[in-house]
Amino acid sequence: MTRHPLVLLTASLALVLATIGVAPTYAGGPAAPRAVQQSKKITVQWQGWQKKPKYVKTADVPGVGQVDLVCRPNSTMIRMHAADRRAENQMWLAKFETKDGTDRVAVKNVRVYTYATAADDGKGGTGSQAHEGLNQKTPIEDFEKGTAYGVISKRPGRNQPGGGVLGVPATAFRLTWYWERFAYPGSQFCKMTLELNTDTDRQFGLSWHGSDEAQSSTSSTSPIAGFGEAQLSCETGDQDERPTIALKTDDPASYMDYEVVQGEGSVNNPDIFEDYDDLTWDPVTGLLGPVRMPRNGMMRIWWSVNGVKQAWAVSSYAVLNNKRRPELNLCEIAAAPLP
Repeated sequence: MTRHPLVLLTASLALVLATIGVAPTYAGGPAAPRAVQQSKKITVQWQGWQKKPKYVKTADVPGVGQVDLVCRPNSTMIRMHAADRRAENQMWLAKFETKDGTDRVAVKNVRVYTYATAADDGKGGTGSQAHEGLNQKTPIEDFEKGTAYGVISKRPGRNQPGGGVLGVPATAFRLTWYWERFAYPGSQFCKMTLELNTDTDRQFGLSWHGSDEAQSSTSSTSPIAGFGEAQLSCETGDQDERPTIALKTDDPASYMDYEVVQGEGSVNNPDIFEDYDDLTWDPVTGLLGPVRMPRNGMMRIWWSVNGVKQAWAVSSYAVLNNKRRPELNLCEIAAAPLP
């Protein structure tokens, strides 16, 4: 049997790494940090009289895969394709629309994964893609419109340690949709626009899986270019425990606005939607915040520092008080600057 030099070199290198205690890298594990600044805008627009309307547009999502914008005569959606379903891939969005005559908001978490929890045997999970529909009914409504913001992120699967700070770029997005005359074939009109922004110099996050990892990974600090340092805390505790977020900055005139969205319902219901304005800088701590985050929801935060104001989309999911099965506790937070 002929043994090629490259094979021998690879085998020798693996033996050396094992000898000195360097662990192999598994799919879905933390990636090496890599700077990415990328913005993209895609639009689906068509009218019913067109012979070959284009119903789908696709954009790349760095480190994760792709996202599709779909407006067909019988279905509408935003769809995520993940390159690695063994990782925990998430597309969170807060949808704002009029439903049953009232202004409503709904938080959705679109996941692609193999392991639903740390107790999962890995034989199920999802396919390589998942979506969130935008039409409220089937058959599709004659007229509909709405907006959303969200964040797409990735961390190791829930069968592995979460890895602490984000190791893969997070991408924030804004989405708008409008269609009309869908009950009249040949006269329909649809327009959807998706704006995406990836900026690893201004993203932040925290992930841990299981209370054992939490003993050393309940907080993170991330430099935010031009703004300061984002500080996250996510500790196990009682039923009232919540993750927190703060920004450390040296600008006394800085301030923070933010909104919290949980579940689904009227924007006038404070259990579903709350907004806060003009949280000022603390001269003792040098912080904006900390403020409490939802256990299962989203935030949109605006930090204004040195005269520059920027919005971030934040997803937050945490199980912090499972005392019978502490290995099922987890914290997954991701934030990226909105376009």
